[in-house]
Amino acid sequence: MGNRNIREYSTSIVLSLMLVVTAAANCRADPVEDFYRGKQVRFITAYSPGGLFDTATRIFSRHIGKFIPGKPNVWVDNMTGAGGLIATNYLANSAPRDGSVLLNLDGALLRLQALGNPAAKFDARQFNWLPSPGPDIQVCWVGRQSSWHSITEAFSGSKELKMGGLAPGTFPSDNARTLQVALGINIKIVDGFKGVTEIRLATESGEVDGSCSSYEGVFRSFPKELKAGDIRVIAQIGEKPWPGLENVPNAIDFAKSERNKWLLRVAVIGPNDINRLFTLPPGVPADRVTAMRKAFDATFNDPEFQADIDKARVVLRRIPVERIQEVALLWLDMPAADKKELQKILKIN
Repeated sequence: MGNRNIREYSTSIVLSLMLVVTAAANCRADPVEDFYRGKQVRFITAYSPGGLFDTATRIFSRHIGKFIPGKPNVWVDNMTGAGGLIATNYLANSAPRDGSVLLNLDGALLRLQALGNPAAKFDARQFNWLPSPGPDIQVCWVGRQSSWHSITEAFSGSKELKMGGLAPGTFPSDNARTLQVALGINIKIVDGFKGVTEIRLATESGEVDGSCSSYEGVFRSFPKELKAGDIRVIAQIGEKPWPGLENVPNAIDFAKSERNKWLLRVAVIGPNDINRLFTLPPGVPADRVTAMRKAFDATFNDPEFQADIDKARVVLRRIPVERIQEVALLWLDMPAADKKELQKILKIN
């Protein structure tokens, strides 16, 4: 064989090998798919079973796996305690930063960092937010044993409204404390419950009258009691009445100053827009964050997912990552004087 033929033969072999390598590379799945294939994705909810956070997490867990590259299995882990702080601190400091762990938390916890609570051992700016279930409205409700029928009854007299809470930095606790100051009403907050379902049980014994929490959570968890009047909604906290609650007093209508209205907006109404947040921990590779965000978007648009949430009697509207970041920064960038005032009101120190 001549030198020319040898060179041509060698070149042909090299080209063939290059084609084989290229074809093999093209046949390989992308790195994100390679990572998630065969994985167990742990979806943590920071609250007790049976509540709205737990329900939303479990509904998403049943559907999102088919939209994550590699189609991993997704399982739910209830990590309760300290109003969600235990789970949130875990995600920020101890959870694997590879995209295999997600968290569903109460957006009100972001205020703990903003107001300098040392128990908040996380930086919300570093979380990798995911499209999350949207807001409903925060309400105050009481149980059958309670003698209260309207928040307006608390504007005079010495009668004490006892409301159950979880811990400072969560909606049930912060809602009640905000109303206490913004409307000047006599509320006693009993913190330490693990979830609204536990508060509901406490109303039966008269330990508390009720709680100030998500209307959707009450409607979903206690539909029969709500319809029968065994649970009564005595107030709502929103810019305008919620459909179906037009006859329920709206707290913002009773605020006597613009400052008090500001307090309701910044402490209750605004944070309600970022309730029930989904996030990955800091440090997750960008391509996995992008893939997970696309998976959540696809889940929101999935007919099977929609049928599941209808069956569960919940409404899960999509809140984009951009809105979550916007509301979070409203707190994190708040002037020092305003932060100091809110620290005092919400018992965050």
